[in-house]
Amino acid sequence: MITTATKWEYLVVPLDDAGGLKKNADLAPARLNELGSKGWEAVGLSLKKGDLVAWPVVLMKRTLGSA
Repeated sequence: MITTATKWEYLVVPLDDAGGLKKNADLAPARLNELGSKGWEAVGLSLKKGDLVAWPVVLMKRTLGSA
């Protein structure tokens, strides 16, 4: 039996909506919802460090050619 591996494409999305959030704030990032409707799935979260600040970024993936 021959199988082919799934091919993925990836996208790193900064969470601009997260700026200035307090601990109990509600975050409904419209950009992530929009990408989710296009087949993207969030698979990771990290901090992107700049000179003076850090902001969250989301790693997303979807099967290649599902656009």
